[in-house]
Amino acid sequence: MKPAKVSLLHRMLHGLKQRVDCNTANHFTAINRFVNILLISAVISFPSFAMAHGMTFQSGDQYTSFEELKNNEDPSDYRIATKQAGSQMLIMAIHGGGIEPGTSEIANELSQSYSMYLFEGLKPSGNADLHITSTRFDEPIALDMAASHEYIMSLHGYYGEDRDIKVGGTDRVKINRLVQELKQSGFPAEMLKTDDKYAGTHPDNIANKSVSGLSIQLEMSTGFRKSLFDQFTLKDRASTQNETFYRFTKLLTDFLQENYEAGGGSSSGITKHLLIWLKEVFCG
Repeated sequence: MKPAKVSLLHRMLHGLKQRVDCNTANHFTAINRFVNILLISAVISFPSFAMAHGMTFQSGDQYTSFEELKNNEDPSDYRIATKQAGSQMLIMAIHGGGIEPGTSEIANELSQSYSMYLFEGLKPSGNADLHITSTRFDEPIALDMAASHEYIMSLHGYYGEDRDIKVGGTDRVKINRLVQELKQSGFPAEMLKTDDKYAGTHPDNIANKSVSGLSIQLEMSTGFRKSLFDQFTLKDRASTQNETFYRFTKLLTDFLQENYEAGGGSSSGITKHLLIWLKEVFCG
């Protein structure tokens, strides 16, 4: 009888273990399903949240060229606006409209004194799809305007609720000068090192395709761009520009006038013109 009791006890313990293992497995399966649902929901909803808060992305763009974008997007979903002012400086906002909100309005204000190029996303949502990174932005009008101006100031936005202006580009002397003037006027600004991801120093960057190759690139946080408007929606920004907006754009206008339009251009630009002329004379 004793072996039979041991065998019965063994079977009871084995059955209990199976039930515990089964319940544990079911428990973890349910948790796994719940986590998967949360992750899928986050992936689906994140793009809308990102665009509503001014987020933009510099890698993983949907399109790698303007031709590709043009062949896949409705013409009513974007707009190109230009102005020729006869200036040496060209203001560019290649991620305007709803792509990097606020950059169009700044460019439009500066265009009272300087030439301007805008590429604007006009979709009700999903304008991030229209983002072509600066080193691949090859819209023909933009390339022509860049090549016909001596200098370029390129306006961009990045996601961040803090108020900050990251200043990059290739004209390092003028960049340092601009950062100091911004700080003295109470604007939060920092000069980026040339290897920073926002530095804008790559030769393929459209901002560096001017006659001189000299550029200033402003990367403005969402928080800073929001501070320039009373309403930050696409339809309201143009009519709700506040006192901070006008102080900021006046500072930029005056800086460009003093440093680029009033005989303050960099000597390297003149040198490049001379080299081009010598090449034409002696090399045909």
